[in-house]
Amino acid sequence: MIPNNFLLFVQLITVLFITPGPQRILIITNSMNYGFPKSLWTGLGDVSANAIQMICATFGIYALIRPYPEILDSFKWISGLYLIYLAIKFLKRKTSVAINKNFGTRSASNLFKDGFISALFSPGAIVFFVVMFPTFLDPNNNFLIHFIILMTTHVLLDFFFLSIYAGVSSKIAIFLKNYPNLISRLSGCALLFLAYRILSTKINL
Repeated sequence: MIPNNFLLFVQLITVLFITPGPQRILIITNSMNYGFPKSLWTGLGDVSANAIQMICATFGIYALIRPYPEILDSFKWISGLYLIYLAIKFLKRKTSVAINKNFGTRSASNLFKDGFISALFSPGAIVFFVVMFPTFLDPNNNFLIHFIILMTTHVLLDFFFLSIYAGVSSKIAIFLKNYPNLISRLSGCALLFLAYRILSTKINL
C-alpha cells in the first residue's frame, strides 16, 4: 500500500523544505510584519498551489505513462540530473537575505494570495511535480491511493516546515544573515546524495 521508495521521497522533500527558498523567505517576512497567526495564510496559499500543481501534473503525466510505463525510467534520469544541477546551484549560491519590514495591516486573503502565486509560478516546483513526482508512482499498482499518500505527505510536511519558519521568523532571519550559505551548502550535499539514491534505484514496472 505504501508508494515506491516512500522513505526516499520523504527524505527528498524534507531537504527541499529545510532549504530557505523564496517561499520560506516570504513567510518569514510576512510573519515578522503581520504576526505568526496571519502568516500561516501564506503557508496555506503555498500548499494549495502545490496541491493543484500535483493534481494537474500527475494526471497529465499519467495519461502518458499508462500506455508507456517505460518512460518512467527516463523521468528517473532527468530527476537525478536535475537534483545534481540543483545541488551544484545550492553549493555555489551566495545567499542574500533581505527582510523587508513593512508593518501594517493586510487581510488573510491577501497573505494567502502571496503564498499561492509565489508557489504556483515557481519554476522549481513545476519541474519537481512534472518530472520528479511521477517517478514515485506506479501506473499499474494502486496509482490513485499512492498519489493521495504522496500528496498528503507533501502538503503536511511543507506546511509544517513553513510554520516553523514563520514561528521562529526573527531567529531564523538573524541566523540566515549571520550564516547565509550554511543551510544551502548542507542542502547541496544532501541533494547530491539523494540524486545518487534516485539514479541507483530500480523502477519496477
